[in-house]
Amino acid sequence: MASITAALIATAVLGVCFANTRIFSVAAVGILTFVHPWLVVLILAVTAAAFYFRFKNRK
Repeated sequence: MASITAALIATAVLGVCFANTRIFSVAAVGILTFVHPWLVVLILAVTAAAFYFRFKNRK
């Protein structure tokens, strides 16, 4: 199970880096949250922090 989780994390990270592989990143994150439901809380917190810091300095 640990090897599948590591592979999905690597796919999610590398998928964000390249425009052509974004769909693989979305799929990997979806599978990760299905396998490990507690990751939903972590992903929502990181997304909220990213939006907060991105739009905080914009005026």
